[in-house]
Amino acid sequence: MEREIVLEGCVNFRDVGGYRAEGGHVRWRTLFRSDALHELTPEDAARLADLGVTTVIDLRSEYEREHDGEGAHPLAGAVSFVRAPIINQGNLTVMADTSLSLAGRYARILETCGTALADAVTAIAHAPGAVVFHCAAGKDRTGMLSAAVLGALGVDDEDIIADYAMTGRNLQRIGTRLRRHPAYENSYAYVPRDAMTAQGDTMRELLGDLRSRHGDLRGLLGAVGVGEDVLDRLRASLVTS
Repeated sequence: MEREIVLEGCVNFRDVGGYRAEGGHVRWRTLFRSDALHELTPEDAARLADLGVTTVIDLRSEYEREHDGEGAHPLAGAVSFVRAPIINQGNLTVMADTSLSLAGRYARILETCGTALADAVTAIAHAPGAVVFHCAAGKDRTGMLSAAVLGALGVDDEDIIADYAMTGRNLQRIGTRLRRHPAYENSYAYVPRDAMTAQGDTMRELLGDLRSRHGDLRGLLGAVGVGEDVLDRLRASLVTS
């Protein structure tokens, strides 16, 4: 089955199904990751409806949402929206802290994002249909959530790393898209250069860093408030034999 799904209004939309997990594999056409969705065309919206998408998890900040797009969201009225700002007032400065590696920044963000990570995972676990989670580029915040979810399902590290690094082929188009939007046109020049990469070694370091403190990705999710009942529901929803 095709992992990357071509849409007119996104440049980094793909399925995270198919990976081998503990007890089976991740269901296809159930969980998707993406860059921002506010430029979806009517044809794109119809495609997402055909895919059974019922829930959109927006990992961006309130500022980003307010400054991207005009008028109603292309999916308004068709899906439920969950706001889960992984980067927020509590950890806003971490991404710019170049005394840490990019992986180190990811780890600190995941551990200091308040309820956002737990809210996102809970929404995925309880969604009545397929779910799309996204940030602006579909790389950093989206990559963190993807790693947390796939890791909690027992997906092999090499597959999680490949899932993250796959964004590398789309980085040029992502950069072009971000530079023409008001929420990013001024700040883009000040983003640390490593934040515009998608190297497999970054995810490998992140996974090792998180395990050193939490044991595994289920341990991380437990530390941020995800209960065992939610983790069991997540597995039941996403893993099939």
